[in-house]
Amino acid sequence: MENNLPKGWTKAPLKSIADARMGETILAKELTKNGVPVYSAGQDNSPWGFLEKPKKINSKGTIVVSARGSIGFPKIPANDSFASTQTTIALKLRDEKLTSFCCLWLKTVNWNELTKGGAIPMLTVGDINKLVMPLPPDREREKILSKLKLLLPKVKDAQSRLDKIPLIIKRLRQSIIEQAFANIDEEDLVALGNVLPKGNIFDGPFGSDLKTVDYTSSGVRVIRLENIGRLKFIEEKKSYISNEKYKTLLKHTVYERDIIFASFIADEIRVCVLPKLKTKTIAKADCFCVRPDKNINPEFLAFQLTCNRVYDLLVGEVHGVTRPRINTTQLKKLMVYIPPIKKQMAIVQKIKYSLHALDHVEQAFNKVKAYTDKLEQSILAKAFRGELVS
Repeated sequence: MENNLPKGWTKAPLKSIADARMGETILAKELTKNGVPVYSAGQDNSPWGFLEKPKKINSKGTIVVSARGSIGFPKIPANDSFASTQTTIALKLRDEKLTSFCCLWLKTVNWNELTKGGAIPMLTVGDINKLVMPLPPDREREKILSKLKLLLPKVKDAQSRLDKIPLIIKRLRQSIIEQAFANIDEEDLVALGNVLPKGNIFDGPFGSDLKTVDYTSSGVRVIRLENIGRLKFIEEKKSYISNEKYKTLLKHTVYERDIIFASFIADEIRVCVLPKLKTKTIAKADCFCVRPDKNINPEFLAFQLTCNRVYDLLVGEVHGVTRPRINTTQLKKLMVYIPPIKKQMAIVQKIKYSLHALDHVEQAFNKVKAYTDKLEQSILAKAFRGELVS
């Protein structure tokens, strides 16, 4: 291998084999229902819209590269002619036989190393022109393309099938919980507010009680809506207030094993049991605290609160159009099943045992997904090293 290239291969600077130009400035309000298709940045290889009389028209076989924000994602629109926005660079190969090969090779470029710094990543025509493409002899190039056309659709198909699995796992998790609370007699249901000590369901501070300016880089932890997952506390997103501010909000303090319930329930109920945290903690507005006493297992109640029965009851009580929510009064009126503590514990153990088995399935899926996510790049890298075909 000479100059890091297989025998017979050459180095082809893009500026010597292709013409690159920026797309034109096109605003959303200028788009029309008909006309010339307009392509924008990103992975989507369908028109963003249409324009009656674009200033720059690209012919079929022109490669579109995302040049602003989302960088790279080379694609070849299927249209006979099209325009592209100022967020793209149009690249036209002078020899059309090289177009497909070049587009696939561009997928292997490390765009992060090529782009300019700044708040918004940016790619220029000058950056594109600096690229040098490895170019095999014509016959080998066609063999490589044929092999890639055979392999890459299979990779895409595998990825598409795998993309469905997280939803299947989510549904299985839900079915495990639903089954645990199936066949409950209405006679056994009681209002949540009636089985908790007075004051054990409360909201966080509203309005002027807690402002944006009150937040600090450290101090007392503040639980926000973004921390509440579905049966999961999201630890990574952290907010704090000072100890001085905390002294004015003592009644909103929450503790380990408290249940935190998100008031917004448009699509699903988000609720979690609070783990042990390193600092004192309060819950923000719209993060309801439900504090069970010794007769209620927090995990049992949290599991139950995610059931479809509970969602159906509460969703009928929502108020607000843009962000449907419930209030603590409605939560207190919610009818729940509270058997003796030993039975609660048994139900929790049964649910956790089944969910644990499903965790192993999810872990196996994640490993396979990580492998397939890298598979296309691995195949392309091998192709452009001359190792894919003999």
